[in-house]
Amino acid sequence: MNSNFLEVAINSAEKSGKILQEYFEKIHDARSKNANIRDLVTEVDLIAENEIRKIIKSKFPNHSIVGEEAGKDIKKSDYCWHIDPIDGTVNYSQGIPLCAISIGLEFKQKLILGVIFNPFFNELYYATKNQGAFLNGKKIKVSRKSELKDGLYIGAFSSEIDKEKDYEYKIFGHFNNKSLGAMRIGSAALSLAYLSSGKIDGFWTRGLNSWDIVAGLCILKEAGGKYSDEDGNLFKYKNFLVASNSVLHTQILKEINSLKK
Repeated sequence: MNSNFLEVAINSAEKSGKILQEYFEKIHDARSKNANIRDLVTEVDLIAENEIRKIIKSKFPNHSIVGEEAGKDIKKSDYCWHIDPIDGTVNYSQGIPLCAISIGLEFKQKLILGVIFNPFFNELYYATKNQGAFLNGKKIKVSRKSELKDGLYIGAFSSEIDKEKDYEYKIFGHFNNKSLGAMRIGSAALSLAYLSSGKIDGFWTRGLNSWDIVAGLCILKEAGGKYSDEDGNLFKYKNFLVASNSVLHTQILKEINSLKK
Protein backbone atom coordinates (compact mmCIF):
# COMPACT_ATOMS: atom_id res chain seq x y z
CA MET A 1 0.00 0.00 0.00
CA ASN A 2 1.17 3.52 -0.80
CA SER A 3 2.72 4.90 2.41
CA ASN A 4 1.57 8.37 1.38
CA PHE A 5 -2.04 7.38 2.04
CA LEU A 6 -1.56 7.41 5.82
CA GLU A 7 0.48 10.60 5.74
CA VAL A 8 -2.22 12.39 3.76
CA ALA A 9 -5.00 11.05 6.00
CA ILE A 10 -3.25 12.15 9.19
CA ASN A 11 -2.40 15.55 7.71
CA SER A 12 -6.04 16.01 6.68
CA ALA A 13 -7.30 15.01 10.12
CA GLU A 14 -4.91 17.33 11.95
CA LYS A 15 -5.67 20.35 9.77
CA SER A 16 -9.43 19.85 10.02
CA GLY A 17 -8.96 19.33 13.77
CA LYS A 18 -7.64 22.87 14.03
CA ILE A 19 -10.82 24.08 12.31
CA LEU A 20 -12.96 22.24 14.85
CA GLN A 21 -11.04 23.78 17.71
CA GLU A 22 -11.25 27.28 16.24
CA TYR A 23 -15.01 27.14 15.70
CA PHE A 24 -15.65 25.42 19.01
CA GLU A 25 -15.04 28.71 20.78
CA LYS A 26 -17.17 30.61 18.25
CA ILE A 27 -20.07 28.28 18.92
CA HIS A 28 -19.87 29.19 22.59
CA ASP A 29 -19.87 32.87 21.63
CA ALA A 30 -22.79 32.37 19.28
CA ARG A 31 -24.81 30.60 21.96
CA SER A 32 -24.55 33.59 24.24
CA LYS A 33 -25.84 35.79 21.42
CA ASN A 34 -28.78 33.45 20.68
CA ALA A 35 -27.55 32.65 17.16
CA ASN A 36 -28.70 29.56 15.31
CA ILE A 37 -26.24 26.95 16.59
CA ARG A 38 -27.41 24.33 14.10
CA ASP A 39 -26.50 26.52 11.12
CA LEU A 40 -23.07 27.27 12.56
CA VAL A 41 -22.26 23.61 13.24
CA THR A 42 -23.34 22.76 9.69
CA GLU A 43 -20.96 25.46 8.48
CA VAL A 44 -18.11 23.91 10.49
CA ASP A 45 -18.92 20.48 9.02
CA LEU A 46 -18.69 21.88 5.51
CA ILE A 47 -15.50 23.85 6.10
CA ALA A 48 -13.76 20.88 7.72
CA GLU A 49 -14.90 18.43 5.06
CA ASN A 50 -13.82 20.77 2.27
CA GLU A 51 -10.37 21.01 3.86
CA ILE A 52 -10.06 17.22 3.96
CA ARG A 53 -11.28 16.88 0.37
CA LYS A 54 -8.88 19.56 -0.83
CA ILE A 55 -5.87 17.82 0.71
CA ILE A 56 -6.82 14.36 -0.55
CA LYS A 57 -7.62 15.59 -4.06
CA SER A 58 -4.33 17.51 -4.27
CA LYS A 59 -2.45 14.25 -3.78
CA PHE A 60 -4.82 11.70 -5.31
CA PRO A 61 -6.97 13.51 -7.90
CA ASN A 62 -8.31 10.26 -9.37
CA HIS A 63 -9.60 8.85 -6.10
CA SER A 64 -13.29 9.06 -5.23
CA ILE A 65 -14.57 10.47 -1.95
CA VAL A 66 -17.74 9.83 0.03
CA GLY A 67 -18.42 12.50 2.65
CA GLU A 68 -21.25 13.17 5.06
CA GLU A 69 -21.85 16.70 3.83
CA ALA A 70 -20.94 16.74 0.14
CA GLY A 71 -22.01 13.20 -0.71
CA LYS A 72 -20.27 10.94 -3.21
CA ASP A 73 -18.05 11.90 -6.13
CA ILE A 74 -19.25 11.12 -9.62
CA LYS A 75 -15.71 9.94 -10.35
CA LYS A 76 -15.31 6.15 -10.21
CA SER A 77 -12.14 4.72 -8.71
CA ASP A 78 -10.90 1.55 -7.03
CA TYR A 79 -9.84 3.85 -4.20
CA CYS A 80 -12.65 5.42 -2.17
CA TRP A 81 -12.20 7.69 0.85
CA HIS A 82 -14.97 7.89 3.46
CA ILE A 83 -14.87 11.03 5.58
CA ASP A 84 -16.87 12.44 8.47
CA PRO A 85 -15.59 15.89 9.49
CA ILE A 86 -17.38 15.82 12.85
CA ASP A 87 -18.55 12.48 14.20
CA GLY A 88 -20.39 13.55 17.33
CA THR A 89 -21.96 16.74 16.02
CA VAL A 90 -24.52 17.01 18.82
CA ASN A 91 -21.77 16.79 21.44
CA TYR A 92 -19.77 19.41 19.55
CA SER A 93 -22.73 21.77 19.29
CA GLN A 94 -23.33 21.49 23.04
CA GLY A 95 -19.75 22.34 23.94
CA ILE A 96 -18.82 18.75 24.75
CA PRO A 97 -15.43 17.87 23.21
CA LEU A 98 -16.35 14.21 22.73
CA CYS A 99 -16.18 14.08 18.94
CA ALA A 100 -13.77 13.13 16.19
CA ILE A 101 -12.71 13.43 12.58
CA SER A 102 -13.03 10.07 10.83
CA ILE A 103 -11.17 9.27 7.60
CA GLY A 104 -11.18 5.78 6.08
CA LEU A 105 -9.94 4.39 2.78
CA GLU A 106 -11.14 1.38 0.81
CA PHE A 107 -9.47 -0.28 -2.16
CA LYS A 108 -11.88 -2.34 -4.26
CA GLN A 109 -14.30 -2.21 -1.30
CA LYS A 110 -11.72 -3.63 1.12
CA LEU A 111 -10.68 -1.64 4.18
CA ILE A 112 -7.04 -0.56 3.97
CA LEU A 113 -6.72 2.54 6.18
CA GLY A 114 -8.40 4.29 9.08
CA VAL A 115 -7.69 7.51 10.98
CA ILE A 116 -9.76 8.83 13.89
CA PHE A 117 -8.68 12.07 15.55
CA ASN A 118 -10.09 13.84 18.58
CA PRO A 119 -8.27 17.20 18.49
CA PHE A 120 -9.53 18.24 21.92
CA PHE A 121 -7.82 15.32 23.68
CA ASN A 122 -5.03 15.08 21.08
CA GLU A 123 -5.84 11.41 20.47
CA LEU A 124 -4.84 10.13 17.04
CA TYR A 125 -5.90 6.56 16.30
CA TYR A 126 -4.77 5.04 13.02
CA ALA A 127 -4.21 1.77 11.19
CA THR A 128 -3.25 0.44 7.79
CA LYS A 129 -3.92 -3.03 6.47
CA ASN A 130 -1.64 -5.70 7.96
CA GLN A 131 0.42 -3.09 9.84
CA GLY A 132 -1.36 -2.98 13.19
CA ALA A 133 -3.28 -0.23 14.98
CA PHE A 134 -1.86 2.71 16.91
CA LEU A 135 -2.75 5.55 19.27
CA ASN A 136 -0.33 8.47 19.07
CA GLY A 137 2.36 6.14 17.75
CA LYS A 138 1.90 3.41 20.38
CA LYS A 139 0.54 0.06 19.26
CA ILE A 140 -2.90 -0.80 20.58
CA LYS A 141 -4.85 -4.03 20.99
CA VAL A 142 -8.37 -4.94 22.01
CA SER A 143 -9.01 -6.25 25.52
CA ARG A 144 -8.85 -9.96 26.35
CA LYS A 145 -11.85 -10.06 28.66
CA SER A 146 -13.75 -13.30 28.28
CA GLU A 147 -16.69 -12.88 30.65
CA LEU A 148 -19.65 -10.74 29.62
CA LYS A 149 -20.16 -9.52 33.19
CA ASP A 150 -16.64 -8.07 33.31
CA GLY A 151 -17.06 -5.96 30.19
CA LEU A 152 -17.93 -2.32 29.56
CA TYR A 153 -20.02 -1.60 26.48
CA ILE A 154 -21.23 1.22 24.27
CA GLY A 155 -24.53 1.23 22.43
CA ALA A 156 -25.40 3.77 19.75
CA PHE A 157 -29.03 4.45 18.98
CA SER A 158 -30.13 4.96 15.39
CA SER A 159 -31.70 8.26 14.36
CA GLU A 160 -34.78 6.53 12.97
CA ILE A 161 -37.93 6.59 15.08
CA ASP A 162 -39.49 3.24 14.30
CA LYS A 163 -40.63 -0.04 15.81
CA GLU A 164 -37.02 -1.16 16.24
CA LYS A 165 -36.39 1.56 18.84
CA ASP A 166 -37.84 -0.51 21.68
CA TYR A 167 -35.52 -3.35 20.66
CA GLU A 168 -32.53 -1.00 20.87
CA TYR A 169 -33.55 0.21 24.33
CA LYS A 170 -34.05 -3.38 25.47
CA ILE A 171 -30.54 -4.36 24.35
CA PHE A 172 -29.03 -1.34 26.10
CA GLY A 173 -30.78 -2.06 29.40
CA HIS A 174 -29.97 -5.75 29.21
CA PHE A 175 -26.23 -5.18 28.82
CA ASN A 176 -26.25 -2.45 31.45
CA ASN A 177 -27.70 -4.92 33.95
CA LYS A 178 -25.39 -7.81 33.08
CA SER A 179 -22.01 -6.06 32.97
CA LEU A 180 -19.90 -3.24 34.33
CA GLY A 181 -22.23 -0.98 32.38
CA ALA A 182 -23.52 0.22 29.02
CA MET A 183 -22.88 3.76 27.81
CA ARG A 184 -23.91 6.04 24.99
CA ILE A 185 -21.27 8.61 23.99
CA GLY A 186 -22.66 10.04 20.74
CA SER A 187 -19.80 9.08 18.41
CA ALA A 188 -19.52 5.75 16.60
CA ALA A 189 -15.98 6.59 15.49
CA LEU A 190 -14.77 7.14 19.05
CA SER A 191 -16.65 4.07 20.24
CA LEU A 192 -14.74 1.90 17.76
CA ALA A 193 -11.48 3.63 18.67
CA TYR A 194 -12.08 2.93 22.37
CA LEU A 195 -12.91 -0.69 21.58
CA SER A 196 -9.74 -1.01 19.51
CA SER A 197 -7.59 0.27 22.37
CA GLY A 198 -9.15 -1.94 25.05
CA LYS A 199 -11.03 0.83 26.85
CA ILE A 200 -14.35 -0.92 26.22
CA ASP A 201 -15.17 -4.50 25.22
CA GLY A 202 -18.12 -4.29 22.84
CA PHE A 203 -20.17 -1.92 20.70
CA TRP A 204 -23.41 -2.19 18.75
CA THR A 205 -25.50 0.10 16.55
CA ARG A 206 -27.59 0.13 13.40
CA GLY A 207 -28.35 2.39 10.48
CA LEU A 208 -24.93 4.01 10.13
CA ASN A 209 -23.36 5.17 6.89
CA SER A 210 -19.92 4.25 5.62
CA TRP A 211 -18.33 7.57 6.63
CA ASP A 212 -19.32 6.91 10.26
CA ILE A 213 -17.46 3.62 10.62
CA VAL A 214 -15.03 2.75 7.79
CA ALA A 215 -12.06 4.19 9.68
CA GLY A 216 -13.11 2.60 12.96
CA LEU A 217 -13.67 -0.84 11.47
CA CYS A 218 -10.23 -0.79 9.86
CA ILE A 219 -8.59 0.18 13.15
CA LEU A 220 -10.60 -2.45 15.05
CA LYS A 221 -9.62 -5.22 12.66
CA GLU A 222 -5.94 -4.32 12.92
CA ALA A 223 -6.22 -4.21 16.72
CA GLY A 224 -7.50 -7.79 16.82
CA GLY A 225 -11.21 -7.09 17.15
CA LYS A 226 -14.14 -8.58 15.29
CA TYR A 227 -17.34 -7.27 13.75
CA SER A 228 -20.42 -8.71 12.03
CA ASP A 229 -24.14 -8.18 11.73
CA GLU A 230 -26.40 -9.28 14.58
CA ASP A 231 -26.59 -12.82 13.18
CA GLY A 232 -22.83 -13.20 12.91
CA ASN A 233 -22.82 -12.73 9.15
CA LEU A 234 -20.86 -10.33 6.95
CA PHE A 235 -21.68 -6.76 7.94
CA LYS A 236 -23.09 -4.38 5.34
CA TYR A 237 -23.45 -0.64 5.84
CA LYS A 238 -26.77 0.51 7.28
CA ASN A 239 -27.40 -2.92 8.85
CA PHE A 240 -27.09 -3.84 12.52
CA LEU A 241 -23.41 -3.75 13.54
CA VAL A 242 -21.95 -5.73 16.41
CA ALA A 243 -18.27 -5.18 17.23
CA SER A 244 -16.21 -6.74 20.00
CA ASN A 245 -12.80 -7.71 21.32
CA SER A 246 -13.39 -10.99 19.39
CA VAL A 247 -13.27 -13.14 22.55
CA LEU A 248 -16.72 -11.93 23.61
CA HIS A 249 -18.25 -11.83 20.14
CA THR A 250 -20.27 -15.04 20.30
CA GLN A 251 -21.57 -14.20 23.78
CA ILE A 252 -22.63 -10.69 22.74
CA LEU A 253 -24.45 -12.03 19.67
CA LYS A 254 -26.21 -14.64 21.78
CA GLU A 255 -27.43 -12.03 24.27
CA ILE A 256 -28.64 -9.68 21.54
CA ASN A 257 -30.49 -12.40 19.69
CA SER A 258 -32.14 -13.62 22.91
CA LEU A 259 -33.94 -10.27 23.06
CA LYS A 260 -35.57 -10.55 19.65
CA LYS A 261 -39.33 -10.82 19.72
